[in-house]
Amino acid sequence: MARLILLTPDGPQSIDLRTTNTLGRHPNNSIQLLDKIVSKEHCVIENRDDAWILRDLGSLNGSYVNGERVQGEKLVRHNDEIIFGTLRPGEGLRARFDNLAGASLIPAPPGSSSPLHRSPPLPPASERTSQAPIASRPSGPPRATNTSPQPFSSPVISNVSPALPQVALPQVALPRTTAPAGTRTQFLSGSTRVELMEAARAIGAQIQAKTKGFQAFDAVANDPVQLRTDYERLRLAWELTRTISVERDLDKLLERIIDSLFSFVAADRAVILLRNENGDLEPHAARRRDGSNDSIPLSTTILGHVIRERASVLTHDAAMDFALSKGKSMILNRISSAIVVPLLHEDTVLGAVWLDSASLGQFGPKDLELVTTVSAQAALFIQNSLLSRKVEQEIIMRERFSRLIAPNVAAEVEAGRLEIKKGGVALEHCTVFNSDIRGFTKMSSGIDAASVVDMLNEYFEQMVEVVFRHEGTLDKFMGDGIMAFWGAPKASADDPVRAVRCGLEQLAAVDRFNEQRASVGEPPIAVGIGVHTGPLVVGYVGSSKALSYTVIGDTANQSARLCGVATAGQLIVSSATRRHLGDVFELQELAPVMLKGIAEPVLIYNVLREKNA
Repeated sequence: MARLILLTPDGPQSIDLRTTNTLGRHPNNSIQLLDKIVSKEHCVIENRDDAWILRDLGSLNGSYVNGERVQGEKLVRHNDEIIFGTLRPGEGLRARFDNLAGASLIPAPPGSSSPLHRSPPLPPASERTSQAPIASRPSGPPRATNTSPQPFSSPVISNVSPALPQVALPQVALPRTTAPAGTRTQFLSGSTRVELMEAARAIGAQIQAKTKGFQAFDAVANDPVQLRTDYERLRLAWELTRTISVERDLDKLLERIIDSLFSFVAADRAVILLRNENGDLEPHAARRRDGSNDSIPLSTTILGHVIRERASVLTHDAAMDFALSKGKSMILNRISSAIVVPLLHEDTVLGAVWLDSASLGQFGPKDLELVTTVSAQAALFIQNSLLSRKVEQEIIMRERFSRLIAPNVAAEVEAGRLEIKKGGVALEHCTVFNSDIRGFTKMSSGIDAASVVDMLNEYFEQMVEVVFRHEGTLDKFMGDGIMAFWGAPKASADDPVRAVRCGLEQLAAVDRFNEQRASVGEPPIAVGIGVHTGPLVVGYVGSSKALSYTVIGDTANQSARLCGVATAGQLIVSSATRRHLGDVFELQELAPVMLKGIAEPVLIYNVLREKNA
């Protein structure tokens, strides 16, 4: 079987020839040659009557056989040298025609450990659209080098349907609508602007990474290639762990991951995107190797494929794969090569890593394997960072909540014996307590602000201690007022009794507080309290960034209105609360009052003292 042996940056590559073979830069060729000076449709190598003919297709820079430019057609024989593009030293793509099965005619470059390998037998032409793209010698910046060179297992070549679902990115998140062809969305990631192409384009030639994973030593003991591959994976994992494992700040962690990727792969630009709560991709880190702030264009078609299929993509020539106008030989937004890899943690897709270069054929299968290995390790650290952030938020929420409820109730919550559910819960019976300082505005008008705040803090400290001692839940401070309730998150049959006892103890605490104030020449304060029992809703209310555990309903409103009726030193309870108190307290029935929102006068009682106290 005749072969074409091409000399590439990753070493010689052997391509089995069919009866007719088209060669050029476009992915529709049966052999794709990724070099800027190679034409889209460069030449044809075909078999005629047991002879092999090279036919140039009018390429701009020409095809050469043994140093002679082909004008029309040229017979090629075993061991002939073929150059596509130019004879200038260091340019053009060199190959050798091999018509002896198994012959190795091109030695590996000095210092290369990459062995010459044969491609697997080709399927019939009717079963495929193109052969594997062949990487050329890159014309861009020097490639990153590794101190331990090794060949990686060849990935599987795949063709992707053009009709891929869109992953649309609005300013910072991907919209779920498809924008018109050519539309771009811009946003900033740090100081780097990222542009996302929202036009649906065929991915074209691309490679999916298929890593074998680690095998038992006995299975690979006699396979030096696999041993080198496994060693390199371990080395990269160790290097990455050493570099980023100590970083807990997510933004700094992502910047360190980009640093690591730039050290492993000769990419010009890098973007790391993470999925938000809605499943859309958001850029969290972006950088250009040259340090400029120019925009970084991304293809949402590629990103959508990577997320949906959980597969890595390597495109050698984005100008051909994503050209805005068919047939134009252009480099789309200076993206010529790209590697896009999903960030996978177990079965969860956390996001994607995007790397690209302005050079054609800049990346090879080994680069894809490297980025896949680094991304797998990075995903673990990203997941740990996200979990750490979530734990920190939960700790903050727990601390905030523990300040609202009695310590014994907080202990039940922390032990998992009492569940606090987000959202509202309707309760049939809840007792709400309101108190405030009478004449506070007039009293504080002649006192400096700092002294007012100090007085309130000292007063609240003593009052809240009483609320917690009676296992109440602190709702909020309202100026000089306090709102608390009994019945949630933990309910007891004697909640109304606890609330009234709390009120009586607070009035006694106010008397002691006034004695302290009198000793330093400060005027006394007077407090009125109102308590009402009834149905309401209790739960978390607010935004995703600031939640409050509170009660909502007419019961809370009536409690506040009873507090407004109470005079200095009075503890007023409604008839609804009175029915739950039994014979525990000595009560004084007062004249019915009109309360806002109630058509009929309301019976109220002044609590004088506890009978057995």
